[in-house]
Amino acid sequence: MHDTAPVENQPRRVLWLKTGLLVVWLIAAFGGTFFARELQFLVGDWLVSYWFAAQGAVLLFLILVVVYAWVMNRWEADSADHEGVKHER
Repeated sequence: MHDTAPVENQPRRVLWLKTGLLVVWLIAAFGGTFFARELQFLVGDWLVSYWFAAQGAVLLFLILVVVYAWVMNRWEADSADHEGVKHER
């Protein structure tokens, strides 16, 4: 079984990180679709609005996952250092 901590046991900074990343994703997803009509110029043979919807959302999601993983690894390493636990890097 997975040992997942309930929301009450997670540090506030982790919850703020999750909230911030989800807000960025929400703004980008909503903004890209809401302002798609204004993005009617071509890049190559494709409309920019197409690239934002088809490629940009996926790339943004991947970037957010990498940022989350990187920040959490740093925070866990720092907390392990403060607790005196040795870990491998």
